[in-house]
Amino acid sequence: MSGIYKLKAVRAVVRPDRRGDYLERWSTYAGAAQAAGARVRLFEDQVLPGRFLEFTEHEAAEGMEGALEGAFRGSDVKGACVRREGDAVLYREVVLGGR
Repeated sequence: MSGIYKLKAVRAVVRPDRRGDYLERWSTYAGAAQAAGARVRLFEDQVLPGRFLEFTEHEAAEGMEGALEGAFRGSDVKGACVRREGDAVLYREVVLGGR
């Protein structure tokens, strides 16, 4: 049986003049989150640059939330954003077939 994973999806809006700063801060966060065992993905709106979707997925293990919160604070991603809103939900991985 697969473990339980937590997925956090956040919508972020960044001013055009802060885009480079935001990407640098996100890169710092992503490196720290990956080092802690999380998987991260970042997507940017093709029509409206500066609108991002941030995904962080990790196993719901003891201490992981604190590690990711520390990574987020340390990178100060929020400081480059006009607005951030998101949700964190527990998911159990669904394995189809014999995988």
